[in-house]
Amino acid sequence: MGSIRSRLIVIFIVTLALVGGGGILAFQAFEKYSHFQSELDFSYQVTERLQGLNTQRLDDSELQWMQETLGQIQQRERHQAFKQVESAYERRQPRNLRNRIDFFLRNEAEYRKFLRASIDYYQERVGYYALVAWASAICILFFTLLFLQSAVFSELKALSRKMVDFLHHRYTYQFSVPPPTEVGHLQATFNSMAQRVLVQMQELQALDKAKSDFLSIASHELRTPLTSIKGSLSLLRAGVTGQLTEPTNHLLQIAEIETDRLIRLINDLLDLTKIEARKLPLNPQWEDITELVESTFQGLQGLAETSLVSLELKNPTAIEAYVDKDRIHQVLTNLLSNAIKYSPEGGRVSVQMDVSPQEELIISVTDQGQGIAPEDQDLIFQKFRQATGPKNPLVKGTGLGLAIARALVEEHQGEIGVKSGPGQGSSFFFTLPKWRFSLRASVPMDQAA
Repeated sequence: MGSIRSRLIVIFIVTLALVGGGGILAFQAFEKYSHFQSELDFSYQVTERLQGLNTQRLDDSELQWMQETLGQIQQRERHQAFKQVESAYERRQPRNLRNRIDFFLRNEAEYRKFLRASIDYYQERVGYYALVAWASAICILFFTLLFLQSAVFSELKALSRKMVDFLHHRYTYQFSVPPPTEVGHLQATFNSMAQRVLVQMQELQALDKAKSDFLSIASHELRTPLTSIKGSLSLLRAGVTGQLTEPTNHLLQIAEIETDRLIRLINDLLDLTKIEARKLPLNPQWEDITELVESTFQGLQGLAETSLVSLELKNPTAIEAYVDKDRIHQVLTNLLSNAIKYSPEGGRVSVQMDVSPQEELIISVTDQGQGIAPEDQDLIFQKFRQATGPKNPLVKGTGLGLAIARALVEEHQGEIGVKSGPGQGSSFFFTLPKWRFSLRASVPMDQAA
């Protein structure tokens, strides 16, 4: 497999060879340059000493210097020429010494020309080899960056985009054949995982559809006999078949209450099935929200009195919203009934209307219950789910109320949420985008159970 690692190793070796080779050649050229420069300096020193030499007064110190200098001269012609100078000085021959010095200086002048030419040459070589090394390093670095951009960064960016699309349920991309590299292996792993997830999602969607179809059929089939049972129970309690004893009437009352609960559950299931199938009809009109809240309070008055909880509308304002009255009434009923159930005796449940910075109407329902833990605040809006805990025991219910409320609010292009914390109570809120102030004068209302 042509892995990225092996290619980077090859690039590293080539870089090391080019930069190292250029560096070695530049160092060798610099050594030559330094050597010839030292020779040139030495030649000037010898020439200056010989030009200032007194050929009439011979000194043993000068002879000693010549003998030491003779050992430092390596070139054969220069060595022989300086040897003749040293011999003439040692024999004390002034005229011959002067001739030998002139001969040596003429040769030395030619030698310095050679040295200067060599110095210029190797100076150029040093710059050339250094430039080759630097240029090779820069070119290979640029090529490496291009290679990493093409083989790693671009592939990772594309894979990241696919992951984000997959996370947001956008499956518009095609599964391509990944390159035979480490990143390609990662992409192949993601493709396998994504295909497996898509297959499982299709299976889950099929199961969910089968479940919805079953609930729809079962609900339709159950509602008719339950309606008949409720009617029969009502007739029995009305005394159609004769006067009933108190125990019998009590048992019939319990049966009728439970029948009503089953009918409400079936209606909730039917509503949820219609919402999921996008077949829930909405009939929006401009409705007074204060009147809608008041009518909801009236419908829940009995539950509030039984639970010893008071209901309050804070700062009632004359506001109208373009909504389906029955469906928003259903949302308010679900939120308020939950708030009443979870409130302590003597507690207060309040409804308040505000306007958000995005110019949306916010309706909030606040209770004084135990609150909801952060990890449960998304869970409670799911079907058949409730938030429970040691301080928040399971309350009798189906777990469909908030799921239906969220679906109905979203059908109105709004959002629903909760602000809560353990021991701090809960404030459920939902938004309505289409609203306006009405001309009706609002009247404060404080309704207590």
